[in-house]
Amino acid sequence: MQDAQIAEPEIGRDARAGRRDISRPEPRDHRRAGNPGDKLTTAKRDLPRLSCGCRNHRQLQRWLRHALPQNIGDEAAQRRAATLRSLLSEIARWQAKASQRLACLEVLRPAVIELGQSLGLAQLPQYGGAQTREAHRSVQIACILHQHLAQAFSSVCAELANDRDTPFARRHLRLALHRASDSLRRLIYISSQFHLATPKHTWIRLQLLLKLARERGLSRHRVFDPFARKQPSANVLGIERLNTPYLHCALFASTNPLQFSSTEQQDLWRLCGRWAKDATILDQHCPGSRALLANIKLDQAPIPSMRLQNAGVEPRHFSIPQGWTVDLGRPLRHLQLRMQRPADIALDVLQRVHNLWGGDLSRDGRRTPVNVRCEVVIGITAICHHLNRSAAAPPEVGATFGSPARETQRLVMDVGAVDFRTGDSLAEYEVALPSAPTTRRDHEHRDQGRYRSIPCTLLNTSPNGAGLRLPPGVHGKLRSGDLIGIAMSGRWEVAVVRWQYALPDQCRAGVELLGGHTSAVRVHRHTRDGRRTDPIAALLTGDCGRAPELILPTPLFQPGDSVDVVAAGQARCVTLHQRTLGTGSFAIFDFS
Repeated sequence: MQDAQIAEPEIGRDARAGRRDISRPEPRDHRRAGNPGDKLTTAKRDLPRLSCGCRNHRQLQRWLRHALPQNIGDEAAQRRAATLRSLLSEIARWQAKASQRLACLEVLRPAVIELGQSLGLAQLPQYGGAQTREAHRSVQIACILHQHLAQAFSSVCAELANDRDTPFARRHLRLALHRASDSLRRLIYISSQFHLATPKHTWIRLQLLLKLARERGLSRHRVFDPFARKQPSANVLGIERLNTPYLHCALFASTNPLQFSSTEQQDLWRLCGRWAKDATILDQHCPGSRALLANIKLDQAPIPSMRLQNAGVEPRHFSIPQGWTVDLGRPLRHLQLRMQRPADIALDVLQRVHNLWGGDLSRDGRRTPVNVRCEVVIGITAICHHLNRSAAAPPEVGATFGSPARETQRLVMDVGAVDFRTGDSLAEYEVALPSAPTTRRDHEHRDQGRYRSIPCTLLNTSPNGAGLRLPPGVHGKLRSGDLIGIAMSGRWEVAVVRWQYALPDQCRAGVELLGGHTSAVRVHRHTRDGRRTDPIAALLTGDCGRAPELILPTPLFQPGDSVDVVAAGQARCVTLHQRTLGTGSFAIFDFS
């Protein structure tokens, strides 16, 4: 999901007109004016009554029992999701008291959680499984519902934060803060399980909710949640601290979960939930300590402090009022004890988390500093554009198509019509016209602007990867699991982004190089009705002694699909087999 392919919900768009800051005023140079996600917002309160006619939570509960379909089929789930989404948006704009809106949201919350589980987690693919387009769409709907639920509870928090005279306002604020944080926690977990990028502004909202709770002295208060019994961070009674959802997400997301399979992520999620109960938040960052560093301005998970040892970043960026620090002392001790008795969890997973938090070497070797200027492009299409400009003959094309076809073999004689673009004969009654004159220079100029490379610095290398320093504006475009091309020594290398984070003045990324030779091809997928799709950009990669593989965008292609691979004027029909590597944006298939 580029940003989970989820557009900003209506609540966020309506909030642009009348938002108000509920947090403590900060210095002017630490604020990002005009950004809808840099502060908690409230939707414009312009709705006098709900469209369903309900005036309180009791009427809404009776209405839901009769209005929503009980059987959760595909079509029924779609209608149910649309109804819940509309109700959440209306409650955020409803001109009712905050306590009344909070009670109505508590009525809707069980239905949203149940539907989110049926649309997302219930059809969770196992390791190496295929993510179909239907499953991808269902996950998107589940993420959108949790986004709207978090936004609606946040709007209640914004109103209660400015209301200190109403009885039970503090109790209601504590409940609303927990519900909003829990909705974002579920959103982060579902996105990660399907190897999708977290939607925009998710971490900023989660951090601002915690900031408000800390300012009001509520962060360590306990809250009852009937759905928390299934969370590893709560006790058997369903009680957890208000800051636990944030700590749970911070520990889990800081381990770079997109590098693990879905099963490994489930095990890691349970462990981080238990360790979150012993994690603490500190106001100041002590250089050299093992901690997670959070900055309210940055829309990302907290950064392990060991990654910033040589970055030259000042500690004030991760101290009050700009941020805070999550101490990793106790979680690391729990991790070390678990490594001695891993039980049913893979020891390799625990070791990689320990390397990340403890600052040990990664990428299977010592890093060699290089500090060389290079260029980067993001995405399969941009990589294909730059590879097509290279005149080098790729060996993997010859391994896939055999010897190049001779030019004389394309000669067509004694036919009624010829396609002027390909030279092939046409069937009867088909017509082909030569292409009209075009301004080729303008077309190439547009492509160069669209696929313009990004200057960066290659900081270090290892046998399996590299470390990059990029401009700060790249953070919103680059996600873990993306495919990038790196121009080094006049040759393009293809790599997978394994981790990335933003700093106030730069963006850092660690990539895994795929190695071998890579060439740009076009593919046509055969549909069920026998047609071929339009050409889609793809990559053909291969190494000496290994069979070539296809790098294709997901979720358009699945194992078993028949595709036509077109390269160097030749075409070959192949069948996709096992998926050897997959992320939220691309997958690598072997074929025959």
